[in-house]
Amino acid sequence: MRIDAYILEHARKTPHQIALEEGKRSISYSCLDEDINIVASSLSDFDHCKFAILAESGIQYIKILMAVYRSGNIAIPLPIELPGLSLERILDSACINNIIATKKLYSRFGDGFFERFGTVIVVSDNTAVEALSKRVILERNDPELRLVLYTSGTTGTPKGVMLSDKNLVSNARSITEVLSLTSKDKAALVISPHHAFGNSIINSHIMAGSSISIGTMNFIGPVFSLIESGVSIFYGVPSTYRILLKYPERFKKAFTNVRTAASAGGAMDRVIVRAIKEFSPNTEILPMYGQTEATARLAYLPSEDVDEFIDTIGKAIPGVTLDVFDSENWPLEPGITGELVAKGDNILLGYLNDDAATEKIIIDGWLHTGDLAQKLQGGYIRLLGRKDDLIKVGDHRVNPREVEKEIEMNNEVSNVFVVPVSHELMGNAISLMVIPNQETDVEKIFAFCRKNLPGYLYPREILFIDHLPLSENGKISNRSIIEEYQHVKASM
Repeated sequence: MRIDAYILEHARKTPHQIALEEGKRSISYSCLDEDINIVASSLSDFDHCKFAILAESGIQYIKILMAVYRSGNIAIPLPIELPGLSLERILDSACINNIIATKKLYSRFGDGFFERFGTVIVVSDNTAVEALSKRVILERNDPELRLVLYTSGTTGTPKGVMLSDKNLVSNARSITEVLSLTSKDKAALVISPHHAFGNSIINSHIMAGSSISIGTMNFIGPVFSLIESGVSIFYGVPSTYRILLKYPERFKKAFTNVRTAASAGGAMDRVIVRAIKEFSPNTEILPMYGQTEATARLAYLPSEDVDEFIDTIGKAIPGVTLDVFDSENWPLEPGITGELVAKGDNILLGYLNDDAATEKIIIDGWLHTGDLAQKLQGGYIRLLGRKDDLIKVGDHRVNPREVEKEIEMNNEVSNVFVVPVSHELMGNAISLMVIPNQETDVEKIFAFCRKNLPGYLYPREILFIDHLPLSENGKISNRSIIEEYQHVKASM
C-alpha cells in the first residue's frame, strides 16, 4: 500500500475532514484526493520514472508529491533552500530527465534552469497542469523505489537516499503508534517537508487521517498563530524550540492546548525541557532520533522518562531493532562504546547511483548509522558523537571538509578551516580560520559565502592564522582545528 492510498481511503470514509491547512486556505481529504488525480493524470504516460519536484513548502508540494506516487512514478524532492549550483549537482548525479514544478518556482528559477529536462510540467495555484515539454524515456529503476530524499547537503553533492513504499508506510505506522495519532489530531509542520523529518510528519498524519497545518519559521507571529489554531502536536528541531522559547508569554498562550511537543534532528537538552515544562506543564515532551536512511526515525524517549534519560535517544520505535556493534560487527555489552546499528522495514534500499556507499552503510541487513553509542539497561541508548567529523547546525548535518574545499577553490587563500562554534538558537554555527596569501580579501570571502552557501553556513567570523592547526602527531583533525581556534581567540 502506498501513502497516497490512505488519502483515497479517508476521502471515501471522511470526505469533509480537513487534510491540510496553509494560512487561510484549507482542503478536505475529498478535494485533496481529486486534485492529486488531476496532477497524476498528467504523468500517466510515464512508467516508474524519476520526477524531480521543485515546489515550496505548502499544500501544492504535498499534492505534487502524492500525485507522483499515485501515477506510479518516483519522487525526488529538491531541497529548495540549497543554492542553485547544489541543486544542479543533485540533478546531474541522479540523471533526472523529468521535473514537475509549481508556477511560482518555475518563474523564480527561470527558463534556463529547465532546459536540461526532457519533460517539464508546471502546476499552478488552482492545480491547473501545463506540460511545457514532454519526452518519455524508458528508465530502469529499482522496482521498489518510490522516493529519493537527499541528506542535508553543504557544497558537495548530498547522497540520495532511496526509499520504498514499505519504508514509508512502516515508518509512518511506527510514528502513528508512538504518538497515538488519531483523526482528531492536528499537526504543525513548520520545518522543511523536503527532508526526512518533515516527510515523516506528512506520512504519519495522512495515515491517521488527521490534519496538518503548514507554515514556516520565517516570522514568529504567524508561527504562534498557527499553533493557536488548534494544533495538538507540534514538531520541531531543537533550534525551533530555542527560537520559540525566546518569547515565553507567547509560548505559554500558544501551547496551552498542545498535548505533545515532539522533536528530532538533534538532542533536546535539559534547558529546553525545563523551559517547556515551566511554560506549558500539561504538554508532554517526546524527543526522537533518526536518520534519512531510516525514513526518518529510529528511536524515541517516552515522555515519562524525559527528566531521567534526556541524555539518551531512548529506545527503538516499534518495528525497529537497535544494537551497538564493535569494529568487527559483533554486538557489545551495555556500557561499551561502539557504533549504533539498526534493522527494520524502514531501512533504505540504498543510495541512488552509489553502490559503494551503500555497501559501506548496509552490512548484513544492518544500517550502520555512523553514531558512537552505548547500550543502557532497559533498551535505552546513549549517543557519544559521530564516527566522522560532521557538524550539526540546526537540523542540517554539515561536512566541514566540503565547505573548506568550496571556499578554497573559489577564493584567493592558502587554506581554510571550518570551526564549529556554539550558537544559542541553532546549537552550532561555523566560524572560519584562514591562512591568507597576498591576494586574500576577507570581505570577498564573506561575500562568496553569502552568495554561494546556505544561510545556516554563513560564517560568524573569519580569523587569519599563519600556520596549519596540527595535532601532536602532526595531523589536522577537528580537535586540532578547535584547539587552534581557542588559542587564537584567547590571544586576541
